[in-house]
Amino acid sequence: MLDETKRASLQTFSGNLPPDSARPSDSPRSKKNIVSRVAYLIGVDAKHFGLDNDGSMNPQFYRSVYDEMNADKEARIVRSLCRLRTKIQRNFKAISTEMNSDVKNLDSLPDLVPPEILCSLEADGISIVRPRKRPEDYIIDIHNYLLPHVPNCQKFIPSWVKWIYIRNLFFIPRGNTTDGNREAARLYYECRDLFPYQSYINWQPDDRDGNILRDDAKFLPILYDRNRDKFYDMSKVTEAGDAAIVDPREFFAEAQRVLVAVDCENADPCKVIGIIKELSRLNLVKKIVKIILVDDEHTSSQWRALRRNENLPLEYYMTDRVKDDKSAVDVALTIKFYREILQSKAEGLPVDSAIIISSDCDFWPLIELTPEVRFMVMLEYDNCSQSYYQRLQNNDVPFLYIDEYFVAGNLEMKTEIVLQEVIREIEEGYLSKINIFSVINHALTKLELKMNDSEAAAFFSRYIAPMNITFAKNGSAVLQNKPTLKE
Repeated sequence: MLDETKRASLQTFSGNLPPDSARPSDSPRSKKNIVSRVAYLIGVDAKHFGLDNDGSMNPQFYRSVYDEMNADKEARIVRSLCRLRTKIQRNFKAISTEMNSDVKNLDSLPDLVPPEILCSLEADGISIVRPRKRPEDYIIDIHNYLLPHVPNCQKFIPSWVKWIYIRNLFFIPRGNTTDGNREAARLYYECRDLFPYQSYINWQPDDRDGNILRDDAKFLPILYDRNRDKFYDMSKVTEAGDAAIVDPREFFAEAQRVLVAVDCENADPCKVIGIIKELSRLNLVKKIVKIILVDDEHTSSQWRALRRNENLPLEYYMTDRVKDDKSAVDVALTIKFYREILQSKAEGLPVDSAIIISSDCDFWPLIELTPEVRFMVMLEYDNCSQSYYQRLQNNDVPFLYIDEYFVAGNLEMKTEIVLQEVIREIEEGYLSKINIFSVINHALTKLELKMNDSEAAAFFSRYIAPMNITFAKNGSAVLQNKPTLKE
């Protein structure tokens, strides 16, 4: 949620625009990244992506988005379920008649329910057809199937878009009840032409909206408005605001020696790891002479995942707090950064380019007072003030939003970070407290028995070493391969 200061500054900025430019839906250069992804998931016909046609039609959505998402199992499942729900609602009376009078099921009504939808679901592990089911029962089943699969598609939506607003489009209110689905079916039947491409979503249609999926600049403001919120930064959805936003490859192409400064207090570790992984994938890391991470004792332990990467030229510095409510990260980072610039000059290998990974505008003086270095700023959409964004643009300082790189692989990064932390907790925490020889000695003492060294070694090799520890579904540790003892 935007804080009040940011909200006020954005309202002032928007209010000073000329009347025509304040109408985002009129932008001729609006992007279609978000609407293409939403259209795919809600089941908009493939022909609108340029598929299944003779090539003469101008597609409304990006074919590249369709191909990307269609390669993902979770996205395919959500799309197929939404298509099936729309088909059932659109042909509800005819399907009911066929199922009641001729004792047919969904898989025997190819004119009403395209077989490829059911085949796609079957191929992805969902057998939805059941005997003695009514159409309304299938709608409830679809709702229940969507519940676990829709959240897995969050990775396709940039983090600067409020995911909860997108998520709610897929779920009928009280969708696990017959009454809730009847109300949704009634609304769809009465206003079908007002739904985007006649695809059902959880939406109150308004004929003044027109095609809400026309482009991102139209869709997001309407979506936010329906959720009693306001979408502010139109630069994210129109080409016009991209003049200063660069591809990192362009910046590195002109650089020889790059210094990277990371403000750990004002940067998300997952997103920073994401952009550094991307730089590594693009083979750009080789131009980085050092990555300075300045951290605060109150920030996230997730930074350990980056610090463990031995292939990166990392320098990690933890600041102490003199006062509990005052951080020294920005001052420490500025000093360490400038010392590195001076030292590189003294060694005859000057740093010519620098990247600051932080959404904090406190680093602007560093950029302004170091003209001999080319700067690029990597920031997060939600944490960057409009005034800072304008300052960077007005002074031709290139920047990019690292949110995009996090979205592309957030599940992979989350998995890596969590797995590393779990392994660390087990090895350094719980397992470090267990020594099997201490356990054996404790058992011998408790039983008032003794073993000599050779007996203890044989006992360990034969009975203890073959055992291993696994984890039950409830998380409890369980011994496996326990030796069979005589009764």
